[in-house]
Amino acid sequence: MTTLTTRNIEILKIIIEEYIKTGEVLWSKLLLKKYNLWVSSATVRNDMATLETLQLVYQPYNSAGRLPTAKWLRAFVNYMMEQTPEYFLEEKNSTFRSANIRELSDFVHNLVYNLAKNTKEIAFFVYPDKHISEYSGVSTFLERNHKRLWDDTFMLLKMLEDKPNFSEFITSFPNREWVNIYIWEENILPYLKDYTIILKPIEIDENIWYIGIIWWLKMNYSFNISAVKGIM
Repeated sequence: MTTLTTRNIEILKIIIEEYIKTGEVLWSKLLLKKYNLWVSSATVRNDMATLETLQLVYQPYNSAGRLPTAKWLRAFVNYMMEQTPEYFLEEKNSTFRSANIRELSDFVHNLVYNLAKNTKEIAFFVYPDKHISEYSGVSTFLERNHKRLWDDTFMLLKMLEDKPNFSEFITSFPNREWVNIYIWEENILPYLKDYTIILKPIEIDENIWYIGIIWWLKMNYSFNISAVKGIM
């Protein structure tokens, strides 16, 4: 059975951090140029081959560097889930109770707006039973991604605007009571396989609502998980 060395783990950490920052394939020479591991390029290639055998990284094409696999991203995300503290978006962040639909609407709008503003991702709030949904952060997403993800972006926005279908999509996930994260093929829809969804079910007036964020795989996982954790 192949076991990971300390250097293997260090290289794994570098590969995923570089991927989240840049989305680019990481070659052994580039890795050594940016990080001083005190080993040769051949040694790093051997380490990468070991990680590929364990299905933690893969080559997108022959003679390329390595990218993290969904298996390794899932392990990384699970680790972040256990390590991140709660980050409260506002000083007052308690369970909301109100029979006034206007107050509820304002509350939802402010919550989603602040989540999008702080994370710089697309934030959403969904009440599936009534097909009520609110989202924010689209302009920031378009500014950063429209040249690279235009077709997928169009499909994503179309889904957000179709409130009944978006509600059904969100409730189709197997949710735990705590924060849930879905990556790559876990997102079901083909055009969402390059995205991450962080989702949290919450209770308002004895009804289950959902709040979360959607963004490309390149996101600040530690901060964003903390932000969603800290809501209500």
